[in-house]
Amino acid sequence: MRTKRVLLDYSELYDHELNTLAGRVLDCLDGHPVLTEPPVTVGILEEQAADFRTKWQIASNGGSSLQRAEKNDAKAVLSRSLKDIAFYVNKVAAGSRSVLLSSGLLLEADPKPSRAPQQVTGVTLADGRQKNQLLLGFQSLRGKALFYEYEFAEELDGDGMPDWRPAFLTSDSRGNVYAPTIPGRTYYVRVRARNKKGIGDWSETVSILAR
Repeated sequence: MRTKRVLLDYSELYDHELNTLAGRVLDCLDGHPVLTEPPVTVGILEEQAADFRTKWQIASNGGSSLQRAEKNDAKAVLSRSLKDIAFYVNKVAAGSRSVLLSSGLLLEADPKPSRAPQQVTGVTLADGRQKNQLLLGFQSLRGKALFYEYEFAEELDGDGMPDWRPAFLTSDSRGNVYAPTIPGRTYYVRVRARNKKGIGDWSETVSILAR
């Protein structure tokens, strides 16, 4: 199981979010029974938070370019201090959720469980660059599929359904060539994705009349 941690980087927080977070961390670390030796003392962090808050308020009330730059500098200083404290908290907590939460910092989000890929969409068939070939393309499932299977059919069975041939494998969503084809014959194709968790549903069947 993955060890729980607090976030390290707070530089992308909105100004009001950083101000709130700094105040909460100050309240939590003051007199903390476990987190007794943070690399940035409560006193220094309090000074940095107050400096940022003052410059943020000035900059947000129609401040000049210089005042906005000073606010950004103060924000960077405060963010770095919170990052140093976060490293310390993660080391001391060693995965203890109660210690992590008691720091006032933000917990890392739990990774989302992986699932079987969704249905492939955007399937297209077009004439190839050379005679008697077709080009297959479809919408990529970025990062959610290891590879794709696609099946072609050149005729229908007794029930009027495509008589699928053995599947091909590909890792690319574009430039898949099917050949040779016969002009005037209708070709059918369907695609599905695979990953470590399973197999997705077949796409809608797409057809084209070869030229």
